[in-house]
Amino acid sequence: LPKAFAPLKSISVDDLGPSIMYRIENGKCSPANPTHLTMKKGVVSAKFLSLSSSALGLFMVPVLSQYLWDAAVEEPAVMTFVIVSNAIFIVLSLTPLLLQFLVKRFVVDIRYNADTKVFTTIHYGFFLNKNALRFRIEDLIDANEVMKKSKVHFPLATAFVYGRPLLLSLDEKSYTNIDIFRKLTKNIDIPPHSD
Repeated sequence: LPKAFAPLKSISVDDLGPSIMYRIENGKCSPANPTHLTMKKGVVSAKFLSLSSSALGLFMVPVLSQYLWDAAVEEPAVMTFVIVSNAIFIVLSLTPLLLQFLVKRFVVDIRYNADTKVFTTIHYGFFLNKNALRFRIEDLIDANEVMKKSKVHFPLATAFVYGRPLLLSLDEKSYTNIDIFRKLTKNIDIPPHSD
């Protein structure tokens, strides 16, 4: 199995297997746990707003600079304002990169192929394209185990696959098949009464 994200389109539907999570898209929606669905909508909204605000910020840098340049040449205070505002717009335009660093951990869907015993987690890419990460259960490591061995902590992860942090839902109510959920989380220490 490749150890990197691959475009979801490049994997055949038969090779993916069925979804094991409750999702509106597959007609399996559980009113018992709408948290995962709410988080998914939040991720899409945050990515859309971040990309659009960054595009607006990048557009405003030359517009603002050109508009204020004549006044900035004559007034040092205006020149300072132009430099500071342009720096702020440029820093704000980098927020999609930080957001992508966090969002690519969030698992949108999990599919399981029982024949090959391969799990496929689906994640959003930079432009909301779907990417897949494929692994077997022995490749999944509890985040707490990784943190004990590492000096650098990754707080926004429940598990690691090939050294990549994943944010999995550990609530069994989010899954359509409890047996497969238990197989998936076999290597993860789930505290009692957690959801």
